[in-house]
Amino acid sequence: MRSVVRYAAALVAAALVGAGLTYLAVGARAASTASTSAALAPGLALNPDFERLIQAYEDIRRQTIWPNTPDSLMIGAINGMVQSLHDQFSEYLSPAEMASLNQELGQSFGGIGVEMDVNRAGQFVVVAVFPHTPAARAGLKPGDVIVAVDGRAVKGKTADQVAQAIRGKVGTRVTVTVSRRHTLITFHVTRAEISAPTVFTRMLPGHVGYMNISEFGFSTGRQVLGAYRRLESEGARGILLDLRNDPGGDLAQCQIAAGAFVPRGPLVTLEYKDPKENEILNSPGPGTRLPVVVMVNGDTASAAEILSAAIQQRGVGILVGTRTFGKGIVQELDPLRGGAYLKLTVARYLTPNGDYIEHKGLTPNVVAPEPGTVTPSDNPAADPQLARGYHILLARIAKA
Repeated sequence: MRSVVRYAAALVAAALVGAGLTYLAVGARAASTASTSAALAPGLALNPDFERLIQAYEDIRRQTIWPNTPDSLMIGAINGMVQSLHDQFSEYLSPAEMASLNQELGQSFGGIGVEMDVNRAGQFVVVAVFPHTPAARAGLKPGDVIVAVDGRAVKGKTADQVAQAIRGKVGTRVTVTVSRRHTLITFHVTRAEISAPTVFTRMLPGHVGYMNISEFGFSTGRQVLGAYRRLESEGARGILLDLRNDPGGDLAQCQIAAGAFVPRGPLVTLEYKDPKENEILNSPGPGTRLPVVVMVNGDTASAAEILSAAIQQRGVGILVGTRTFGKGIVQELDPLRGGAYLKLTVARYLTPNGDYIEHKGLTPNVVAPEPGTVTPSDNPAADPQLARGYHILLARIAKA
């Protein structure tokens, strides 16, 4: 598996699920909530607690010697209300934060087309160069160590800072200096619109089709369906689906992706505060007739857990690895005035068997410890945990 530099992500108009993010569409529910809130607004003026809030606001504006603005006080009040919920997944998102998060999960941005990882020495290593991108045309290669961007050394910076330095407006130029076999090489690259893949495949010996989903971005469903058809056409007799370290993402994309593995029918049930709003999301099918083994670990979360649970509990395949993260709650993104959003936990989700996995996770059919010294990869020879799943799948293929 390619270790991708990942970022928290959010979307305005789709359902998302992740380890730290689980979002639902801002649609009918949000509109209904907004209408209700507007209808109650006149009553708030008569509410003693709301009156106390207004008094505090006016006192601060009139008396304190410390700098403040109406906007900063409103944001502070909103953050205070959210923090009183003691929910790590509920938060206020500023317009700038929403724009940044949308861009990240959208997997489309102005960049050069490289996938970067941080090695144990703290170096920023190019682990993949996407085909037909500025980086590929310029000559960057996997294994290159990034040492400077636009003449500024990257030593001491975070992965996010380096990634943001490389990214920028489409059509602008960036200078990237790398170390390749102890030789410094400088590339002058013009940024372009980059759509980063979230699905990676390869054919392993024994006609085992390996598929890794790094996260559920806005186009992951389409990528999974295409990757599955490609592996099938290449003669795959079984699928080794690697969801280790997959933090989740867009639930709608998870639902699309499920169609490649899970037959038409229940995928996940969403339970809201008002039972009348409960809903069952189904896999569109048709599913697969090939043996399936899913690799999971403690960082397999939310949308990845939903897919894993459906494959396991619908009898499609088995899970191999360690207990998953255990996130079974759902957040909704509600728009506020000025482009900000409020992310609130509004529902819990249940697996096809009716299990609520919050803080519990999924138990693998076969427990295979994850060596602390080994990074999950797509190479069974270098990854004992993957090797366990690989050999189990070979045995299932032989019996099919």
